[in-house]
Amino acid sequence: MSVDVTSAILASIVSATVAIAILFKRPRRPLYLYFSAFTLALFLWHAAAVAASVSGHFFELRLWAALIVAAAAGYFFRDLLRDRSRTAQRLSRLATVISAILFIINLTPLHDEFAVRLVSSLYVVASLSLVLHGLYSRTRNARYEEKKRLGLLFYGGVTTLLLTAVAAVPGSGEIAAAAGHIAATAYVYFLYQSIVARRLVDLVELMGKASVLAVLTLMLALIYGVLVRWVGSGESSLWLFNTLVASFVILILYDQVRTFVEETTSRLLFRERYEVKQVLRRLLHSVRTTISLPQMRDLVLETLYGSGRAGNVALYLQIEGEQAFGLFGFRGQKPPDTMSLAEQPALLLELRRERKPILLEHLVVRQQELPFLTHDDPTVQRETERTNEAIAAMRQMGANAIIPMLAEDRITGILCIGVERLTEAYSADELSAFLSLAEACAIVIENSKEYEQRRERDRLAAVGEMAAGMAHEIRNPLGAIKGAAQCLDPAGLPKESEEFVNVIIEEVDRLNRVVAAFLEYARPYRGNPEPTAVNAVVSGTLKLISRDPVPANVVFEQHLAADLPPVNVDPEQLKQILLNLIQNAVQAMPNGGTITVSTILSTARRADFSGSGGPRLIDAEHVLVRVRDTGDGIRTEDLPRIFVPFFTTKPTGTGLGLALSQRMVENANGRLEVSSRPSEGATFTVRLPALSRGALPAGVGAMNPSPNPN
Repeated sequence: MSVDVTSAILASIVSATVAIAILFKRPRRPLYLYFSAFTLALFLWHAAAVAASVSGHFFELRLWAALIVAAAAGYFFRDLLRDRSRTAQRLSRLATVISAILFIINLTPLHDEFAVRLVSSLYVVASLSLVLHGLYSRTRNARYEEKKRLGLLFYGGVTTLLLTAVAAVPGSGEIAAAAGHIAATAYVYFLYQSIVARRLVDLVELMGKASVLAVLTLMLALIYGVLVRWVGSGESSLWLFNTLVASFVILILYDQVRTFVEETTSRLLFRERYEVKQVLRRLLHSVRTTISLPQMRDLVLETLYGSGRAGNVALYLQIEGEQAFGLFGFRGQKPPDTMSLAEQPALLLELRRERKPILLEHLVVRQQELPFLTHDDPTVQRETERTNEAIAAMRQMGANAIIPMLAEDRITGILCIGVERLTEAYSADELSAFLSLAEACAIVIENSKEYEQRRERDRLAAVGEMAAGMAHEIRNPLGAIKGAAQCLDPAGLPKESEEFVNVIIEEVDRLNRVVAAFLEYARPYRGNPEPTAVNAVVSGTLKLISRDPVPANVVFEQHLAADLPPVNVDPEQLKQILLNLIQNAVQAMPNGGTITVSTILSTARRADFSGSGGPRLIDAEHVLVRVRDTGDGIRTEDLPRIFVPFFTTKPTGTGLGLALSQRMVENANGRLEVSSRPSEGATFTVRLPALSRGALPAGVGAMNPSPNPN
């Protein structure tokens, strides 16, 4: 079998495989259908070459297939370039009509006429040349981030057209024909990778994928060939056995061989990309072993900025209690100091909705895929405006990728990365490494918060022990002062002094109450923790609240998750915590409103440092109890101090209610969190680690009471 026939067979197989594979892509898009039709037409062209070598009707069969390729190429490239102009649509339809007419003519005896063959051949070349001219025009007018990749697509198309045109000439030779088939196959593979990634891959990435695929194919074929040819073809039963053994060996070695080939090929052929990948890998390991936010920030910024793949790097952290992110550090172009819904609404809404990286090139693709005339569709018009806003914001920040740092269902930080030369898009491997880095940073942020809270708790415990002793010493003189004041004979005092004596007694009583509350706060009391059904405690607390006089304009709602696991907590302490939070919510709504109490099961990933092999990620379940009000909210400047003992905004408050609640939650190895914005209410969340469901006594389960206890 000659080399041109072999290459034609392989090219037809690849084209058919790609056409079938793209049809199974979801969600289905018109581009997939057009590309499938285009590759099927190329399959017919390659198959016609094989058939022509057998039948001898070389020119007729390939000319028929070429007419189909010309028609399919117009529709595919028009949709690939998102050209929705009326001129492009009319040209595509005209090409289809002409191809159909010429195809029918070539089915008649007229196909032997030289003029018919010449016109058909010139039409195919002219039609494909017109497609390439449209691609060239688009390349000249493209932005910097598209020009390089569209240029690669154009020059690859010109080369493929020239080689295949030469191969179609009778008598061109086996080598020329094989080169045409190989060029068309490579071009189809390049287009397939671009469409699957929803972007035009660059030359380095394409060569990397092709090299890995080629080397992997050769190695696996070598393993298969050695084992199969070991016994030859004489022993049919042993040959079948060795075939099965070869397949089994390939399945076992595939993952190891693939990893080795990818690493070796990348190191030898694409050393710059390989070194960047190794830098990101070392950075990820370093970030996973730190707990300090400043150290994490310096590691990320310095390493990414020095890698050569991030000319602009910025790190944002969530501002406590606000739906905004403050700049924590940057390298390169200075970005805005904050990212908020007021300043970058499109970007943050996109992050909150998708919870995955935002790429500038994807936004540009979306912008170009939206119809030009949107005045008849408000939804499309609004989507176009949001996309334009997001693109403008990313360009202002000098970012090509914005990656969220996710902790459970919250975005705790944002990593912004940009390249100085926007023509260099990030590869799939780099994006995967950035995602892993953002996940590690999110874990560091959460662990740092927990570490700081533990440090603060230890500091307060030390201060509390000292203050408790001082409180005891203060109570004794207070008792003496009060006793002495009560022993004074009013009859022996001037009239105006009697009022001062009463003031002394009242103030001593008030100070004694404060000291008593402080001693209660400082007392190291852990209660009697036991496996507790949270829903049952919440239900009982709301029923208890409903018996007390509650303002008529305050409405209670409850949304309790079913089948919650138990938590290890003192039920009475949990009830006291909820009473404090609900009473605060009632007092925060003097004009009435709604208090919503809900329970949620949350699964979070955290770092476990207990093993000897370094930190590892584990899934941990928590039961969340949220108390939300619709009051005036908490002022931004007061938010960091609400758990500080004796801080209060109430005229008659002691400032120990929330401090005591936080103390009891921490005693249960939990965490008390708050989020609030002025005039939008406040939400307090009690986060408790969950036990296994079997820890709950039989007959005690999650209760689902009526939604309104009032």
